[in-house]
Amino acid sequence: MKPELNLTARATWRDPVPEKPAGPGRNFWAALAAAVAVACLAFLLSSGQLRGPAGFGPYQVTVPVAFKPHDPARWAIMTAEDYAAALKIDPTLPDPNSVDYGDAAATPPAEPALLRDEAFVGPPAKSYAFRGVTALDRERAHYCLTAAIYYEAASESDDGMRGVAQTIINRVRHPSFPNTVCGVVFQGSQRAGVCQFTFSCDGAMARAPSKPNWLRASRIASAALGGYVFPKVGLTTHYHTQAIWPRWGKSLVMTNIVGAHIFHRWRGRWGMPDAFRAPYLGREPVPGPYLPIAQQVAILRGGAVAPSGLVPDISGALAAPLPNVAAAPTPGAMAQQNATPVASAPTPPPTAYSDPRLGQSGQVREEFRKSGEWIQ
Repeated sequence: MKPELNLTARATWRDPVPEKPAGPGRNFWAALAAAVAVACLAFLLSSGQLRGPAGFGPYQVTVPVAFKPHDPARWAIMTAEDYAAALKIDPTLPDPNSVDYGDAAATPPAEPALLRDEAFVGPPAKSYAFRGVTALDRERAHYCLTAAIYYEAASESDDGMRGVAQTIINRVRHPSFPNTVCGVVFQGSQRAGVCQFTFSCDGAMARAPSKPNWLRASRIASAALGGYVFPKVGLTTHYHTQAIWPRWGKSLVMTNIVGAHIFHRWRGRWGMPDAFRAPYLGREPVPGPYLPIAQQVAILRGGAVAPSGLVPDISGALAAPLPNVAAAPTPGAMAQQNATPVASAPTPPPTAYSDPRLGQSGQVREEFRKSGEWIQ
């Protein structure tokens, strides 16, 4: 009997054991498939696509809600097709054309440049016409404003002059300052060194004004008193030249730089339009300067002359204001009203005045040639 052959047996000498292929094994691919399945499930849960009572994502149900307005009648009026349909519901409705807002095209659009200026500068001042009680009051207001514009900005452009004029007009309308034009311009000019506008107490008005610039300042003053508003400086109440920065500069809000001056306004409500509500008195005081020019020049030279026969204090400021000043005297001034009178120094001759601070370049235009000489 022949032995049977085992055909399925592997001959070790003829069929060697095959080597395992290089690379990831079966376990790796199983782990990768599980990770992909978990990631897909997490994505579906985060996107909210698996929802339902089984716990996969938040359960959501839609319930119809009937909208019920608080006032059905007013809601019907607001949702009407036009004014005629709304008028049938409520016959007492006012006509929108009666208040000029029915037609939006009737109002001209605001200029972009003006909107940019207001965003930077702030709100402009309200137009106000200064009408004096008498013709003399109107002449005084015009002269005081013209003098301030000239001596503060004679070398400026028209806009530079308008900025000075608008500052003075704003002060007249503000309760912090006198409510007359001359009172604002010559405020504090009875005391050297404390005047609000330096030209009124530093001898500057001894210079004879040039006719062209004086006429230009007069024209700008007339427009400002008539109600013209210069919006580029807004509600400014203070200004100074670009050559200096006063200690009060940080306490105010800068509005703009026009020409050689930097303009400021009050902070908070004191610098908003509602604050400029002081009524114009209409009675203008006597124009200044309230400290005579001869005494201003003497103080500049170092030899102060006492006004009204009173002895000046050690700081060079006057002991008491002159009688024609509307401002109330300070307690210190009232305490010195009984000072010993002294003889006033004689007025210097007309040819004796020569301010060394004036330009001596020799290149003086004809209209400025007599600047610095005494006014005859």
